Amino acid sequence: MFQFQHIGYLYALAVVPLLLLLFIGVLYWRKRKLQKIGDEKLVISQIQGYIHGRNTFRFILMALALSAIIIGWANLRAGDKSEKAERKGVDVIIALDVSKSMLAKDIQPDRLTRAKQLIMRLTDKMHNDRVALIIFAGRSYLQVPLTVDYTSVKMLLQNVSPDMVPAQGTVIGDAIEMAMQTFTQNEQKYKSLIIITDGEDHDDKAIDKTREAADAGVIVHTVGIGSPQGATLYDPDTRSVKLDENGNPVISKLNEDELKSIASAGHGTYNFLQNTDEVSDKLINSLEGMEQKSLGSVVYTDFTSYFQYFLFAGFLALIIEWLLPGRKKAKKPAPHVSVGKVLIAKSVDAPVADATAVKSGAAALLAFMFLAFGAQGQTNKYILQGNKLYEQQKYKEAADDYAKAVAKDPNNTSGLFNLGNSLYQQKKYDDSRKVMTETAKLSKDKTGAAAANYNIGNTYMSQQKWEDAVNSYKQTLRNNPQDVDAKYNLSYAEQMMKKQQQQQQKNDKNKQDKKDQKDQKDKKDEKKDDNKDKNKDKDDKKDQDQKDDQSKDQQPQKPESQPSKLSKQQADQLLDALQQEEKKLQDKMKKEKGNVVKMQKDW
Repeated sequence: MFQFQHIGYLYALAVVPLLLLLFIGVLYWRKRKLQKIGDEKLVISQIQGYIHGRNTFRFILMALALSAIIIGWANLRAGDKSEKAERKGVDVIIALDVSKSMLAKDIQPDRLTRAKQLIMRLTDKMHNDRVALIIFAGRSYLQVPLTVDYTSVKMLLQNVSPDMVPAQGTVIGDAIEMAMQTFTQNEQKYKSLIIITDGEDHDDKAIDKTREAADAGVIVHTVGIGSPQGATLYDPDTRSVKLDENGNPVISKLNEDELKSIASAGHGTYNFLQNTDEVSDKLINSLEGMEQKSLGSVVYTDFTSYFQYFLFAGFLALIIEWLLPGRKKAKKPAPHVSVGKVLIAKSVDAPVADATAVKSGAAALLAFMFLAFGAQGQTNKYILQGNKLYEQQKYKEAADDYAKAVAKDPNNTSGLFNLGNSLYQQKKYDDSRKVMTETAKLSKDKTGAAAANYNIGNTYMSQQKWEDAVNSYKQTLRNNPQDVDAKYNLSYAEQMMKKQQQQQQKNDKNKQDKKDQKDQKDKKDEKKDDNKDKNKDKDDKKDQDQKDDQSKDQQPQKPESQPSKLSKQQADQLLDALQQEEKKLQDKMKKEKGNVVKMQKDW
C-alpha cells in the first residue's frame, strides 16, 4: 500500500495551477502586443530563430519538473512487510524516599541525587516492563502510574524533592501499602517493588506490610543509600546543623539491618548503592529472572521509499529544458522592410520569451528548490541541536533551538512537540500546554494529535487540575482508542477528581457547621447580655432604696458584729480539705514536669 510520509508537503503542488494561469496570461499579453505591431503571423515569421510551440514545451517541462520534485519531497513509500512481535514484561514500582535525611552528603552530591541517577539507569535498561514511581516520607504519593513511557518517568523524576511531601519522616510501610493499591489486584505474580531509601524507618509496621505484599505475589527489593557512619543534616530554618531535643547534632545513618529484613521478608534482594551501573544491572537481572506476562503485540512495518525516482525525473526535465536551442540574435541590425504603414526590424526584440529568458526561469526554479531544501535542512539542524541539549538536561537551551526551528517552519510539528516538552521540564506548564495545543491542531494524523493531547493531560496532572486532565485524556482516546497509558491515566485522574470533589463538599459542610455554631453562640451571648442588663437594673434599684433609707436616719448607728455562720470545727474541716486539694494539684504538676516529652522526628 502506497502512502506519503510527509503528505503536507503536497500542498506545494498548488503552485503549478498558479504558474499555468500566469503562463496563459503571458501568452494573451504577447498576442495583444503582436497585433498592435501588425499581422500576428507575419510578425512572428520575421522573428529570427523563432520555433513555434517551443515556449509552451518549455513551460510543460518546468511544470513537470516542479511537480516531480514536490512529490519526491513528500516521499512516496510503500509498506513491504509487517510482522507481529510479542511484548513480555513485569510491573515494577519504584518507591523513592524523599525525606530530608536523603539530603545528607555522606555520598556525593547527596543521597537523593544518587537515587535519581539509579532510577535513570534502570529505565534506560528496561524495554517492555511497565514502571511506576512512588515518593514517600511521612506519607506516600503516587507520582507516575504504571506506564511504558519511560521518558515521562524521567521528566517527572527531575522535579522530585522533599518539599513535595509535607509530612516528614520515613514511613516505609505506607509506601508498601500505596504500591499494593497501584498493582493490578487480580494477579498474584509479575509484580516487583524496589524501595530506595536510607532505612531510617520511623514505622514499626514495615515488616508486616512486606509480608502482606509477599503473600500477594510482590517481590520486594531494597536499595540502601548512605553510609553506616552517617552524616549531619542541614536545617534550613536555622541555617545550621540540625539539632535534636537534647541540643545534639542529628546524625542520619544507613540502617542496613532494617532494609535486609524487608528484602528477606519480601523474597527479594538487598543492594548497597556504591556503583550505580552495578546495582542497576543486578536489579535488571532480578527482574528478567521473574516470570514475564504478555503485554500485547506490536506490529512493525518496513517501508520502501521512492522519492529518488521523482527527484531524478524532475532534474532530468530541467536539464532537457536547459538544453533546448534558443533564438539567436543577429550581430547587426537587419534592414527595415516596409509592410503597409508599420516598420518591422528583424533584430527588434518582439514580445516573445527567448532562450535566455527561459533559462533564467529554470535557474530561478532550481534556486527556489535548493532554498526550500536548505530551509528544511536548517530546521532539522536546530531540532538535532535541541535534542542533544535535551539529553544533556539543558532544557532552556534546547527550547531556544526548538523555537528557532519553529520560527523557520511554523508548521513543523516535531519542533513544536519538542519545544512543549522542554517547557514542561522548566515547569512552565501553561506555556507547554499552549505549544502542545498548537501541535495537536497542526498534526495531520490522529497519532500525533493523540500524543500531543496526552502530554497536555500530563501538564494538568502536574498542576493537579484533575477535571482538565480527564478531558485531555478523553481527547487522546478519541484519536487513539488503543492507548493503554491514556486509559490508566484517565482512570487515575477521575479518581483524584472524585476525591477532590468529596473533599470540597466536606470542607463546605465544615464551614456551614462552623457558621451554625457561631450563630448559636451569638444568640446565647445576646441572651446572656439581656439577663445581665436586667440584673443590673435590679441592683441599681436596690442601691437607690438603701440610699433613701440612710438619708432618713439622722444619727449614725454603731455597727454590730455579726456572728460567724460556720462553727470552729466546720472551718477546720474545710481548711483541711483545701490543703489536701492543693497537695494533689502540686503532686500532679511535679509528675507532669518529670515526664520527658520526645521530639517528633521530621527527617
